[in-house]
Amino acid sequence: MTDRFARTDGSTTHSCNLTEGLYCGGTWRGTIDHLDYIQGMGFDAVLISPIIKNVEKKAKYGEAYHGYWAQDMYSLNPHFGTHEDLLDLSQALHNRGMFIMMDTVINNMAYTMNGGNPATDVNYTSLNPFNEKSFYHPYCKIDDWNDYPQSQYCWTGDNIVALPDLNTEDERVQTILEMWIQEMIATYSIDGLRIDAAKHVTPDFIGKFEKAADVFMFGEVYERSVDIICGYQSNIMPSVTNYPIYFALLDAFTIGDTESLPNQVESMKSKCPSVTSLTIFSENHDLPRFASLKDDINLAKNILTFTLLFDGLPIIYQGQEQHFSGSTDPHNREALWPSAYDTSSPLYNTIHTLNTIRKHAIQIDPDYYINYNTYPVYRGSSEMAFRKGREGRQIIMVLSTQGSNSGAYTIRMMNGFQPSVVARDVFSCRTWTVNDMGELRLDMDKGEPRVLFPEALMRGSGLCGYAREKVTYMDFVNKTYSPESGDDKESGGVVGSSVVVGGTGVALVWALLGLISFAMC
Repeated sequence: MTDRFARTDGSTTHSCNLTEGLYCGGTWRGTIDHLDYIQGMGFDAVLISPIIKNVEKKAKYGEAYHGYWAQDMYSLNPHFGTHEDLLDLSQALHNRGMFIMMDTVINNMAYTMNGGNPATDVNYTSLNPFNEKSFYHPYCKIDDWNDYPQSQYCWTGDNIVALPDLNTEDERVQTILEMWIQEMIATYSIDGLRIDAAKHVTPDFIGKFEKAADVFMFGEVYERSVDIICGYQSNIMPSVTNYPIYFALLDAFTIGDTESLPNQVESMKSKCPSVTSLTIFSENHDLPRFASLKDDINLAKNILTFTLLFDGLPIIYQGQEQHFSGSTDPHNREALWPSAYDTSSPLYNTIHTLNTIRKHAIQIDPDYYINYNTYPVYRGSSEMAFRKGREGRQIIMVLSTQGSNSGAYTIRMMNGFQPSVVARDVFSCRTWTVNDMGELRLDMDKGEPRVLFPEALMRGSGLCGYAREKVTYMDFVNKTYSPESGDDKESGGVVGSSVVVGGTGVALVWALLGLISFAMC
């Protein structure tokens, strides 16, 4: 969320009034100045707020700091910066070998009313380029949000801020939106798009818009149902937000349900065309932060472990790395700068470690690992373990729902590794050896997660004393590198990611799918 990430003046003390919903001063220039902070966690991409000019008139519940109240699609939001600032942000990311992604609204425009009648009081001439009533669906209120045709035809918003619903069945509207997104992508070298409120957009148009954009695109579909999410992926767009897994994560780490998450993983694997093409998250700007539900740092580590190591493209919402605890909107939209961008915070380092091992696993097995479906291998009364990756190169994550007040104990786990394999936990750097029966007796303590990887393949990982190096599986087969741990200093740079700039085709972007993880800011 651009307005809440970083200010141009670099202030870490400037106040941000959440309850009033006002602009707080975050900018594209401020983001540029803190790219080290993002890249230091190992992210490959940054997803920014919608860039276009929003309504300026203050509504009863705040200003358009979030970027979702579009007024002029051919002007930039002046609160975020200038044309040059956005060009510089795009270039700065590409210079680092990173991607820039843009949040995008194609369902509606916006008009501040503060109590008027949406059916009669919208001044369409103030909206650009859709400045006539004929560009929109006639006003109707959504009575049943689960009725998709109604939700796609009728208007979201209210009588405070009306959101005139674009008639995306109209070829004029389609052509304008397609030409607009092509211009934005070409001008600012945008690598990917998030489609806000995708469930409210006419399904037939989504495919046309994606074809016109010709970049990676995923849609926000707020649904708990596996059938609906998998149906969307099968019939409408290849990548959407994985809300079924999000809700199962909450069940696991707020009420200790160790059945829901493994079951949901298996259900999605059987019903979705490609779980690895979805986006996976555990916090966003529309939902209560996890720490507002359970203020336990080790439970948060478990949540992050699953988010970053499960199938698909992981998204981390700014502030999650600082264990922010805002509840519902607007309290979950805190300014990040009071944290002083602390790179020593526990969750910042947790994310760095997880992104590092993820990239190492990808570089060892780039084609297979990305497309490998995670599956559960262990379930206890308070533990779950999942495997991702082919035999001999897999990551095993062992998660605990006990929390920080838990004591030490040992679990006995089969089906993780072959007998005699030495597995290293990348968090504690401890090792365990699988016995001759294939059983791993794993020590657990304080509810902390374990992330296990074969010790024989740790070289090049940048973790637990190993330097970060570009290695392939054949380097280990041919014994190009010694499997012994060293005292090398970790080197910099991004491993396992690729550079893509504007104009990238869908085929190339989908070939990269799964390589990236990105920060939402």
